[in-house]
Amino acid sequence: MTVDYVIIGQGLCGTWLSYYLLNSGATVLVIDKFNDTSASNVASGLINPVTGRRVVTTWMAEKLLPFLRNEYEEFNKQFHFGCMSQKNILVFPSAPDLHEAFNKRRNEGNSYIFPSPVSKNLLQKHFNFPFDVMEIAPCYLIDVRELITRWRNYLKRGNALIEDHFNEDKLVIGNDRIQYKDIVAKKIIYCNGIQATFSKYWNTLPFVPNKGQALIVDIPKIPRDHMYKFGHIAITPWEHDLWWIGSSNELEFETDQPTEDFAKKTTALLTAILRTEFIVKAHVASLRPATVERRPFVGAHPHNTRMAILNGMGSKGCSLAPWFAKELTGHLTANTPVNILADVKRYTNILKR
Repeated sequence: MTVDYVIIGQGLCGTWLSYYLLNSGATVLVIDKFNDTSASNVASGLINPVTGRRVVTTWMAEKLLPFLRNEYEEFNKQFHFGCMSQKNILVFPSAPDLHEAFNKRRNEGNSYIFPSPVSKNLLQKHFNFPFDVMEIAPCYLIDVRELITRWRNYLKRGNALIEDHFNEDKLVIGNDRIQYKDIVAKKIIYCNGIQATFSKYWNTLPFVPNKGQALIVDIPKIPRDHMYKFGHIAITPWEHDLWWIGSSNELEFETDQPTEDFAKKTTALLTAILRTEFIVKAHVASLRPATVERRPFVGAHPHNTRMAILNGMGSKGCSLAPWFAKELTGHLTANTPVNILADVKRYTNILKR
């Protein structure tokens, strides 16, 4: 079998890269063994232009938001479902310094922060909170699992997916092509998230594996027209009328599995926050491929142009994956440049090792 590109992994990065490459007229083959608890499959789907205790605007937010609206809407048109919805975040500052930070940014003219449009009396029916509530807008919620599933089915129909684990020992890199088992291609692109840290070609990159955990909870009485944020905890609408509650941001961990400590602490926090009953339905955990610089790895390997990477999105996959997948598609098909802050060539020296 001969194709232009072999893509390893079908999370958000692999999905968007194969989408753009196919739309460019290239032929692709995606190799992916489905994992229901991969970082993409348990992601909340949140796109938020404001982040952190310092309440700063996220990297490239002004460019990303209009771009993402257009790209997700185009995907919606092709597959006839609404994978993107605007659900702004209501922020409930949990401490005086955070409350002051939001007021400071608003007074400085941050274009994404507003007073809450929902009355305090209505919010007090559902939540306990000590300070004024702010709204971050626009924010978007992506149905990641459905998006990935629909694209996976599309790839299957086009015989463009092999459902199997990738074995790098079977990969042969030639001067003018790559070969994997009986597959021949111009290039191979690693979109396999945390698994790329085990690749002999990419394992010297400064990945920072980051563990995230979340509870899936039934909270029948709170309105689903917003997302809600209390400190580091986000309460986000999830499938089947459930809610995604998370996430942790763990740089040190003994296991990639859900932990009882997280469940206990998050349940206790929800009990303090909510004025309504809730039932925990599930507990999920996964490792994200974050990076030291909090910038992704994008582009061709500086010492082997037959391979490339699209990885390291951390918790920003829904916003960064489409942008850099399109940028990488242009680089692969028309030799257009990759953003210098994301170009993997910034690690040319350590990739020699």
